[in-house]
This record gives sequence, structure tokens and C-alpha cells, in this order.
Amino acid sequence: MKIIKENDEEMEIVFENDRPTVYILIKEELDKDKNVIISAWKEDHPLLKNISLYIKTDKNEKPRNALINATKRAIERVNNFSKEYNKIINEIR
Repeated sequence: MKIIKENDEEMEIVFENDRPTVYILIKEELDKDKNVIISAWKEDHPLLKNISLYIKTDKNEKPRNALINATKRAIERVNNFSKEYNKIINEIR
């Protein structure tokens, strides 16, 4: 992970040699944050596997805090999915 830009309203991070799956989920959570003006991710090139994540917030929240909170919510979503999935699998057995 490399922080390309960070100030009170913007943050850009590059995650090297990674896949976009997690960042799609984090972006969805960022989009739910009322203090986030825009969030976006892009894959530089499929062979390079570098993912860029961009966050712009209003002055009420720093991008780093928005990212931390969005990541926590994304983890909670994954945990809830895992519980439901296991419940269904156990019912099938």
C-alpha cells in the first residue's frame, strides 16, 4: 500500500499486486457515508494488478477516517455473509 496523496479532503492510495474485489466493497461503504463527496477505484492494468482508491470528503470528516469506518463496515458485511452462508450450508446437510 502506498499513499499517493493525502490532505484534509482528499486521499489517493495504490494497492500493489492486488485484486479489486475488496475495494469494490469498500467503495460501496464509502458511498454510504454522508461526508464522502466521491469515492472511486480503478485497476491500472489487469497484468499489473495495481488498484488505486480515491476518496474526497467534505470538511466534516478526513478521508482517512472515512476509509477506516468504511473498512470496518465492509468487514462486518463479510462476517454477516459468512454467518448466513454457514447457516444455510448447515441446514442443507
